Amino acid sequence: MTKRKPLWIALAVLAIAALAWAATAIAASKAHKVTTITLSGWSAGADEDNLLKSVVDTFNRTHPSIKVDYSVINGDYTTAMTARFAARNPPDVFYVDSSLASTWAKQGVLEPLNSYINASHYNTKPFIPGLLAAFKVGGKTYGFPKDWSPLAMEINNSMLAKTGMKAPTSWTQLQAVAQKMATVGAVPGGKPICLSADWARMLAFIFQNKGSLSNVQSAAVSGAVNFYVGLIKKGLAETQDKLSSGWCGEALGKQKAAIIFEGNWVLPFMSSTYPSVGYKVYPMVKNKTGGNLGFTVSYSVGAASKNKQAAWTLLSWLTGPQGMKLWVSKGLALPSRTDVKAIGGRKSFLAASPYVHCWGFNNFSNAYTVMNNDLTAVIAGSKTVSQMLSDVAAALR
Repeated sequence: MTKRKPLWIALAVLAIAALAWAATAIAASKAHKVTTITLSGWSAGADEDNLLKSVVDTFNRTHPSIKVDYSVINGDYTTAMTARFAARNPPDVFYVDSSLASTWAKQGVLEPLNSYINASHYNTKPFIPGLLAAFKVGGKTYGFPKDWSPLAMEINNSMLAKTGMKAPTSWTQLQAVAQKMATVGAVPGGKPICLSADWARMLAFIFQNKGSLSNVQSAAVSGAVNFYVGLIKKGLAETQDKLSSGWCGEALGKQKAAIIFEGNWVLPFMSSTYPSVGYKVYPMVKNKTGGNLGFTVSYSVGAASKNKQAAWTLLSWLTGPQGMKLWVSKGLALPSRTDVKAIGGRKSFLAASPYVHCWGFNNFSNAYTVMNNDLTAVIAGSKTVSQMLSDVAAALR
């Protein structure tokens, strides 16, 4: 006859089994815990929206402990984000334009990233210095540039050929080529050059003349403005609205202008909208020096984010070699890292790296409105260059 085990032994075995099962369940639960974070920005068109969704999908597949919910903020992005900041409910990771980075950092709505950089040994050296500087305030880093574009010079091939001249590399040559185009009628129904009444284009010429916004009433600045506006006054250029276009890229596509100064974004636009128009991209012209603008946007983390470590994991991956390689794979933007290659046809844009000045300045929102309104008035002849620069100096204070 088999001797039965005492009841207390059976109960002990059951208790141990239950504890083991509980421990396993807890471990499994921890192993499968997923932190959900939000990523937001504005829409730059369906191509970019779809590409970013694809990049986020790749991150989600390779980071099972983090789930990223990506959403586009429609309408006025700055107004929407200001409201989210006030409610202490910003996205965990979001776009910050270089023109707003300093303001938002000083308002305390962006998370300083220095401690995360140090803890993860994140290598910041591959970033183009002029771009990274836009997101540093008081020795602290508040974001990393996700991409960038400078300006370049785009010229219609057949219209340039009619002049028998080479593409210009200087202000003097630019005016000479434009004059020859006008003389031979190379641009029927249009003008040799399209120029925007926008400091986001004219400022590159100011830098080329060794001017700066810190001394905006200097001879260097007024000289650059007079050259820029002078091209219009001499009948060699016109603003896009006078060329039946919404922007200078459209004027190039409609063949209403032979020469424009636009960024990397013009390439996919021309390819999809005006594929039969032959043109080539050249580096920006120079004068006393090279000068260009860097249009860039960071990925940043909200100071009010409740998932900052997971947000940093996403941000550092998106701006790291793998994420950035995926992001620039369609050529919609240029890599802000020197260890990630741009796709073909971007050499003339990349040549601007040594001359880049990030887009943005003090009191940006108010000053930019004054600057462009006054430039429009100068072109129309209702304001002098001196009056405009006086207004701009006051607005920048």
